Amino acid sequence: MHTQTPWNRIVTTTAAVTEPVSLDRVKRSLGLDNVRDYDTTLQELIKSATNAVSNDLGRALVTTVYTLHLDRWPGREIQLPYPPLISVDSVKYYGDVTETLDTFSSGSYTVSTGGDPGVIWLNEDASGWPELMDRPSPIEIQFQAGFGADSDDVPAAIQAAVAMTAAYFFDQPLPVITGTIATELPLGVSRLIDSERFQRY
Repeated sequence: MHTQTPWNRIVTTTAAVTEPVSLDRVKRSLGLDNVRDYDTTLQELIKSATNAVSNDLGRALVTTVYTLHLDRWPGREIQLPYPPLISVDSVKYYGDVTETLDTFSSGSYTVSTGGDPGVIWLNEDASGWPELMDRPSPIEIQFQAGFGADSDDVPAAIQAAVAMTAAYFFDQPLPVITGTIATELPLGVSRLIDSERFQRY
């Protein structure tokens, strides 16, 4: 029986530095190989398409650093959002005694990256999580998630979904704002990535 970790506040600490698909790939799909007039627009649409696919899947695509803020320790198991989990950088907390932001020893917990979602387990020989200061969100967990740092690390079906969605946005008369989802994913795209969708237990 798993107790779900509340994912109320998640902050992007360091955004991905690359996109899952290249500008050239999207241009080829639109027949714009030798046209540069729309490059800036297409780059913005690739970002919007990446966000749309990522949000639809519930996954990070390219390596991104996040900070999860928690109000309490949820139990011996802490589930981390936006799988696949790559690593945990730190588990920090405002201690009841010190009233400062302290780092919990990485030797007291084990990180599991093999499942969805990734999990931090409090070790059996650990006495427990530290006592917390009475303040909002005293726990800060920084972690890295995504399929990898390069676009080639992203599964082919997801790459195709991002390229198709960017092309779809380009062909639509509706405005698409970078970082937002202007429309739902095309039906064909949604079906293409259905098997990659993260279902939280």
